[in-house]
Amino acid sequence: MENILQIENLHVKAEEKEILKGIDLQIKKGEIHVIMGPNGSGKTTTANAILNNPTYKKEQGTIIFEGTDITNLKTDEIARKGIFMSFQLPEEIPGISVTNFLKYAKNKTTGKPIKIFEFKEEVKKYMEELNMNSKNMERSLNVGFSRRRKKEK
Repeated sequence: MENILQIENLHVKAEEKEILKGIDLQIKKGEIHVIMGPNGSGKTTTANAILNNPTYKKEQGTIIFEGTDITNLKTDEIARKGIFMSFQLPEEIPGISVTNFLKYAKNKTTGKPIKIFEFKEEVKKYMEELNMNSKNMERSLNVGFSRRRKKEK
């Protein structure tokens, strides 16, 4: 079975400190992997290295996604290939609805104008397939999201 993601001998520094010291990872199509570990073990560094965040400097190694070497691609080029990163505590953006955010993202990836009513129906269909409440389409982006996970300040 073909690898969807392959990381070979990846060495990454952040602020002149070597975080990843030669990691290898292969994920085949249809597999699910979970990367776990204590704080400081390199989970976030790995994700940022895959997306080529300039704060994280790749010293050596390669990252292959669906047969294409993405090691040195720009972040937006990597995202267009279908790789993205989500966060446990995403930034709240009041005033921007989930629908408008998704519409803007789709417009940027397709380069075509989006007809809002058709788009809303498409999003609603997907939300129903995922057993999600379609009322969430109009709520502000990430506002009130993951409340149970937020730590009290």
